[in-house]
Amino acid sequence: MLKKSEFLQNGKIRILLCIELLLILAGVAGLFGTKGIVVGTEETALLMGEGVSLPAGVYTARLYYDTGEDQVSAFGVTVKEGHYKTLLCNYAALFKGIHVRECQFYLLDDVENLRVEVENNGAESLKIQGAEIVTGTERSRVYLFWVILISLLLDVVLMLAMLNRRQPVSTERQLAIFGVPALALMSSLPIMVDYNMFGADLIFHLMRIEALAEHILRGEWWSRIESAWLAGHGYANSVFYGDAFLLVPALYRILGFSPDEAYRLFVLTVNLATAYIAYLSFHRCFHHRSIGMFGCALYTLLPYRIYNIYNRAAVGEYTAMIFLPLLAWGFYRIYTEEPERKGYLWNWVIPALGFTGIIQSHVLTCEMAGGLIVFLCLFLWKKTFRLRTFAVLALTVGMTTLMNAWFVVPFLDLMTADQYYFGHNANVLIQSRGILPAHLFYTLQAGGASSRFAETGMVDTEPIGIGMALLLCVIIWIGFCLKYSGKELTEAQKKERKAMNILLFLGCVVLFMSTCYFPWDALSSFNRLFAVLNGSLQFPTRLMGIASVCMVMAACLAGIWMLREKWAYLSGKGVLLLVVAVSVIFTTYQLNDLLLTRTEFIKLYSSQGIGHSAVLGAEYLPEGAGLEHMTYHEPVLSEGVWMDSYEKKGLQADAYVEADSGYIDFPMLYYKGYMAYDKRTGEKLPVVKGENSDVRVLFGQGFAGEIRVRYAGMWYWHVAEAVSAATVLGLLGAAMYRRYRIKGNIGKPRKGNV
Repeated sequence: MLKKSEFLQNGKIRILLCIELLLILAGVAGLFGTKGIVVGTEETALLMGEGVSLPAGVYTARLYYDTGEDQVSAFGVTVKEGHYKTLLCNYAALFKGIHVRECQFYLLDDVENLRVEVENNGAESLKIQGAEIVTGTERSRVYLFWVILISLLLDVVLMLAMLNRRQPVSTERQLAIFGVPALALMSSLPIMVDYNMFGADLIFHLMRIEALAEHILRGEWWSRIESAWLAGHGYANSVFYGDAFLLVPALYRILGFSPDEAYRLFVLTVNLATAYIAYLSFHRCFHHRSIGMFGCALYTLLPYRIYNIYNRAAVGEYTAMIFLPLLAWGFYRIYTEEPERKGYLWNWVIPALGFTGIIQSHVLTCEMAGGLIVFLCLFLWKKTFRLRTFAVLALTVGMTTLMNAWFVVPFLDLMTADQYYFGHNANVLIQSRGILPAHLFYTLQAGGASSRFAETGMVDTEPIGIGMALLLCVIIWIGFCLKYSGKELTEAQKKERKAMNILLFLGCVVLFMSTCYFPWDALSSFNRLFAVLNGSLQFPTRLMGIASVCMVMAACLAGIWMLREKWAYLSGKGVLLLVVAVSVIFTTYQLNDLLLTRTEFIKLYSSQGIGHSAVLGAEYLPEGAGLEHMTYHEPVLSEGVWMDSYEKKGLQADAYVEADSGYIDFPMLYYKGYMAYDKRTGEKLPVVKGENSDVRVLFGQGFAGEIRVRYAGMWYWHVAEAVSAATVLGLLGAAMYRRYRIKGNIGKPRKGNV
């Protein structure tokens, strides 16, 4: 083990550390630089006329205005002269109902003639009241992030190099140390540009990130309803769609990265996490580093995973795919280890962590994976109903539920509290959206842009399939089966063959379910429950991710046999490398074709360029609410009600109200959990769903007082949060205690030993 003193004794390293410290101090000094208004409203005429000079940095233009029309006009900043990418800016649309609009922009060079420009596309009522430029410390924060990150990476590499000189690291370990990040970087090729490919779900997920970042800046780390959506009305996205892992790109945004950069960094983070967890899972599952790297390469470079990231921008689904290998590892251990083995009952930990990661990423993936595992448990019913195995499965379900109670309880509570537009999915027939048999053998995946297989067939098809490398592994396994048919096998080989056949069977079943020949429509017409489940699936192609992890597990088992086999010209490891090379070559083609043929791309430098209504199918919109109503507007008062001193911040509104009985509809979308009360007396006021699903507060006769309306959730949601926190802390404490006991017993003689 390398001691800290040995690392610091090296003169060159001490010089490097001093340089790193100086660079960090320079960034820290920048945090105390110019902040606030740099060009005030008193200079509006100059700012909108000749322009002003500004040094390079990150700024926000602020426009004060009044208009009676929505999104007819927009504003931004321009420079007359400048180098390539001197100015990075998106124009921000102007809305009626609000009187100030912001537009963040980036200056990469000093400029002399920056001016605020308003595009008035026929809005006669538009009146400009003032403009100003403000700045913060975003540039210094981003600089600090990169300096600290690069310094840490450089120091770790140097420490590993010194450690290798002292005690050489095995080739397999070196392959893992450098191969895992290399695979992640390779799968990140399409983000090594200055834009994002436009995926079907991209704007929706960018809006999720922006809304989360906005709430964190207000001190609301776990907001259930984000106010940034739907012109300030709010949207229950966080209740129905777990966003715990979106904290990562939200923090990138808070640091000062643009929406574009934050999203690309998040994709890189996901690819690194996927590669590392895949390696860990397959290595630990099969107790072989080479198989770990083999499985890591096949899984990280899966055509379907690449398709999810760059064609669809399906953030929830590709984030959930980080954790599918944990489920595979966990259930492989449960069904292959002897139940009497010491420590067997702890086998619930890995699948529970896997399910937790999936639930917090994409509930639908959890439903698909859970359905397959239920099928597996019934298929292996003799093993399932062994006492200790059943106990482990019960612990997996129970502990997963407890760890995720903080998310599951509000999710189920709101789902049953009202009717939402996602209920309409039950009427959608999905069989025509399944893949064609040719997709299963489609190997040279191109970028593709069409998923309307019933209409266009394979023409310009999206890259959906398991890929050439996995097909090659299946072919090799068939060869092994033919070669060893009728021959005597060891007990280990029999167990591996049985596991391999079960995994291939599961993978093929799920692959068939993803085709247009599986009777999805017949199931929907057979039963209302099936109709709802099928409708929520939306696309049978989503099952490809579940099928792929089964096939990768099967490939890893085939890889173990490849290592044992005597080949004519190659070693077993050479054959593994050959299969990995096939995966690398075919995935490289797919990635390059994506870069060269995806003609739609997007550059976003401010949250204002994203908009506020990117709700896709509006699945979480209460029935009765219309998107056309979601505009910035004042509260609607019934007869007999008067209001004064109204102020709204996020999903909290304060107002002084006098009433002879009646109501006020506040511009907030009604979900269970809103409350209203008299700020002086604390008296609670009835809150119900109003017109267009707005929050309606009812007043009795003779009411007068200052009220507050806010989203508070339900008290038992907080109980669920406490249960989840206590469970996680208890598990961490138990793990630390267990580790302490194990370390404490190392080197101690057992009873009876000298």
